[in-house]
Amino acid sequence: MIELFLQGLFVLGFFGDLTGDLTIVLKIFTLMAIFAYVTQHLGKGPLAILIIITMSWFIIFDYFALFGGIYVLYILMAFGFTGVIIDFFFVNPGSGQANEGGVSNGNDFMQRQSQIQRMRRGR
Repeated sequence: MIELFLQGLFVLGFFGDLTGDLTIVLKIFTLMAIFAYVTQHLGKGPLAILIIITMSWFIIFDYFALFGGIYVLYILMAFGFTGVIIDFFFVNPGSGQANEGGVSNGNDFMQRQSQIQRMRRGR
């Protein structure tokens, strides 16, 4: 019983350390994104440096609980993972659910579009 408890503590400790490391990596990427955005729009002058410092302070240190989640969602959208999630949950529901109004695949969509065109011509 004690061995199981110690193994559980080890696993929790491992994931706790892992999330701390991932937070540091996410903060570094956020800082790089802020730097790239500001230097693209304002150059590398003193105003740009001041804005980089100010934005970095608020986004990375003060309000990272809010902006960290927003940045993760932004990265997911940029890489297209949200499209996969939307396709998985909304376009093609699980086998236990009825697909009443959604589109299950591209052929189904084309058939519905041709059916709508035939109905419009029949008027």
